[in-house]
Amino acid sequence: METDPKPKKKSNSSNKYMKFSGIAFQLAFLLFFAIWAGGKVDFLMKNKSAYMTTLFVVLAFGGFMYNLFRDLENLK
Repeated sequence: METDPKPKKKSNSSNKYMKFSGIAFQLAFLLFFAIWAGGKVDFLMKNKSAYMTTLFVVLAFGGFMYNLFRDLENLK
């Protein structure tokens, strides 16, 4: 009796690609929201410069990069 060889699994490269395919849209939305929220706070605080907008953008980008590096580390 011949046994059928087990079908090979497709590589996980397509799964990895799908996981990170929307990353640019996530970053764009996050930065848009940080700029919008920072602008609102600056307006309410009557700041002459965009201090809160800058702070929100830096914090949002830092958090995004932290999550990205953590996800990339988990792929190994």
